[in-house]
Amino acid sequence: MPVATDLPISALLSRLAETLDGLASRTAQMQDDLGAFLTQAGHPTRAQLRELQGLDLIHQTLDDLRAAAHLASDAAVRQDHIDIVALADLLRLESCRIALLQGGEAALQQEKPTGEVDFF
Repeated sequence: MPVATDLPISALLSRLAETLDGLASRTAQMQDDLGAFLTQAGHPTRAQLRELQGLDLIHQTLDDLRAAAHLASDAAVRQDHIDIVALADLLRLESCRIALLQGGEAALQQEKPTGEVDFF
């Protein structure tokens, strides 16, 4: 059995960022595929459009978390602090900005899918 050693925080953050990269990419592909399917199927229902908007919100949230994890990983490698202005500039969703800069999971609940769905 291999001996367990401590994992540097920079390595963990890098792996987390890579995992979020993959999830954001897969979610974007699902979003594209579902949008194409709904377009070909005819007139999507309001419920289907809400689901597509919800998927878009998940994709955008994963993309924000991915960007934050990469920034954190880079800072950990340098053994430096994270530039809050740079982090705020990376985040597209207000709910992610509040959650990551001010704290609190409730902020992620604030973002509601609204508006028209972009069928890519």
